[in-house]
Amino acid sequence: MSTIFPGNYVAHLNAYRDQGVVALPGVEFYRLVGAVMLNPDYSSNTTASGVLSAGNYTPQVLSPDKRQDDKPRKDKPLKIPANAVVYRTAISAPNVKGASADTIEIGTLGSDAPTSGTLTAGADGFFPADGVSSALNSVVDGTAVNTSSETTVSVTTSADLEACQNPSAGAGRLGPSAILVEVCYYVPAAAPTLDEVAVPYATEAGQGY
Repeated sequence: MSTIFPGNYVAHLNAYRDQGVVALPGVEFYRLVGAVMLNPDYSSNTTASGVLSAGNYTPQVLSPDKRQDDKPRKDKPLKIPANAVVYRTAISAPNVKGASADTIEIGTLGSDAPTSGTLTAGADGFFPADGVSSALNSVVDGTAVNTSSETTVSVTTSADLEACQNPSAGAGRLGPSAILVEVCYYVPAAAPTLDEVAVPYATEAGQGY
């Protein structure tokens, strides 16, 4: 199955640049994807061996610049703006391993935001490759409530998790391992500007044709 994205048929929306799409007149849709990294090379959350302790974390929208040797990375927290309606959430954890029944959950995004449910590790300690996502109800149904203020997305892990390739890529190979969080929302589009209408030029005194 292939997916076609409006306006750009080969690329995903760029979460780092806050790129949205106007799929319905007057409404802008956004898809943000953040990561809690389990690689100590670029994450202060993990130990040198790639272990993430149980706790609460803020996923980061990663900079498109993958270099980390010559300058600090400019990642930014995954945040939902005020006056937004969240209509989908999802979690996956590629190459992350815990123990059977360990869990990962997204923090509360508001009483009306859909919940993706709990991502639970299998008998081998790895999490399902497809992750878990919220049920997709009507996107614009008139009953959803907007966020009253900017909301920082959080992730809660129930136990220590480690970076571990699945299938194994050899001892000492830690990355890429991450908890990935997706939040989809929409906001009202901005009011029209002069660029969107053909306002006649003013006629100046003495102007000839």
